[in-house]
Amino acid sequence: MEFDRDFDAFINADHGGAGEKVTYTPTGGSASSINVILNQEYVDIDTGSVSVQGYKPTAYAKTSDIPNIAINDTITAPSLKTLDGTVYKTATNYKVVNYENDNTGFTALLLEVQ
Repeated sequence: MEFDRDFDAFINADHGGAGEKVTYTPTGGSASSINVILNQEYVDIDTGSVSVQGYKPTAYAKTSDIPNIAINDTITAPSLKTLDGTVYKTATNYKVVNYENDNTGFTALLLEVQ
């Protein structure tokens, strides 16, 4: 059985984990800093006549970091830079459009770029 602290090393970017620090702001609430894993999930929608492909930004967060997650909450990801300081991804603001708790300690947040 996993414990919340077991995920810390995996998701904490400060200690070599796969995550990155973002600012999470619940609707009408105060901003806080949390670690998430940001992905661009591939989506393929078959409409019957035309297939549409694209990418959907998704963040994976520890459920304990976002216990009251709601649609329209926001996440702000800082710009990403190479070791020499070159920006390869600008800072991005996202709105939560849906979420799914996987009952293992993580929640997937489906995001929309703002």
